[in-house]
Amino acid sequence: MKSLKLTDIIKNINAKSDYCGDIEISGVSTDTRTIRKGDLFIALVGENFDGHNFIKTAEENGAAAVICSKEVSADIPVLLVDDTLLAMHHLASYYRSLLDIKIVAITGSNGKTSTRDMTKTVLSSKYKVYSTDKNYNNEIGLPKSVFQLDDSYDIAVLEMGMNHLGEISRLTNIAKPDIAIITNVGKAHIGNLGSQENILKAKLEILEGLNENGLLILNGDDALLRNADTGAFKKQFTGIENQNADIVAFDINSNIDKTEFSVKYSDDEAKGFIPLLGRYNVLNALEAMLCAEHFDIDLKTAFKALEGYQKVSMRCETEEINGIIFVKDYYNSSPDSSRVALETLETYSKNNKTVALLGQMLELGEFSEKEHENLGKMCVKNNIDFAYFAGDDYEAFKRGMPDNSKAFAKEDKARMIDDIKEFIKTLPKGSAVLVKGSRGMKMEEVFEALKNHLEG
Repeated sequence: MKSLKLTDIIKNINAKSDYCGDIEISGVSTDTRTIRKGDLFIALVGENFDGHNFIKTAEENGAAAVICSKEVSADIPVLLVDDTLLAMHHLASYYRSLLDIKIVAITGSNGKTSTRDMTKTVLSSKYKVYSTDKNYNNEIGLPKSVFQLDDSYDIAVLEMGMNHLGEISRLTNIAKPDIAIITNVGKAHIGNLGSQENILKAKLEILEGLNENGLLILNGDDALLRNADTGAFKKQFTGIENQNADIVAFDINSNIDKTEFSVKYSDDEAKGFIPLLGRYNVLNALEAMLCAEHFDIDLKTAFKALEGYQKVSMRCETEEINGIIFVKDYYNSSPDSSRVALETLETYSKNNKTVALLGQMLELGEFSEKEHENLGKMCVKNNIDFAYFAGDDYEAFKRGMPDNSKAFAKEDKARMIDDIKEFIKTLPKGSAVLVKGSRGMKMEEVFEALKNHLEG
């Protein structure tokens, strides 16, 4: 972060302060455990915490000043505001305005993180690139990412998540992107938003902060995005099914550890691979490539960079144990991500059985029962040989897949694991086992229990 004058901070967040001097602020922190000398501490308030209780600790650990929404006693400058989170947003927006850097913003129901990391991978072949750290894609995380930037970076790739209307609006107005990418419009968070049309509306909020001369990159295989009203912004489409898109992939072939395909953009054509499986990952790669073309990186260079792409932990990692291939995809789950995972599972199998170990998909609200019945039907449609399910909607899942499946209530997950331990021994070598569920289901516990059982 570039240093800031305290007086400029006070002015741009509309704070009140009795401090009459001026000091340099070298960083911004909301966590006293990682605060550094010279940082500005922001006392955020959440459901289960209140940063005002840690102001003394922040001061002892080197904080140079503090933003708070309550009267406090401190020996460092105190900046009083009505809302500390809103002040953080205003400060991040001001800081962004000082940076001579291009911003790529990415949102979508699924594939945000993979697209973000592929975009960073490709752009890094020519530029110094920063990308959102960890899962810093919300109203606290994105401002933290902005504070990590300085003019040594050429480009920043920022992920934007949401589960309610208005969130992307606040994030894009902080980031002011030059390129916006929307990966798809699925059913994640439909319980909060009520319909896919509202999810589309929420995703399109990213346009509110997009540079008027900026570029909008859309998944041309997604009918909602293809037909969306995006105003006068310049837009380009990616496509596999939509061969009229600006950049298209064809001749797609997958084996156990990579997907080969060809790409055409304008008069440029290239062939290569990504170390990932699934057509959805090809679409993510196309979005990264289209972004790279905007920064004068050709398709061959992009392919070469993507060959070295590193997968994100908990997202479609594979591990072979005693001849059984486990596909670990339990970072999160939604109807759309489950669909593509089930569609892809056969690719991992060495001409043998496919098994799905599934956990509840969360944040579906009134749609939950129906979507879990659909999940069972998806298993049938994709010829899954056997499926286990744990979650509140276990009866709905069983209706969708009445045969070759066992379903357990959430509280019976341990009993399910014991049952799977016996079942897994019956699988022939070369079988593929998908382990997937929302983070709250902790499906990694299922995998670790099976791994210990098989290796024990």
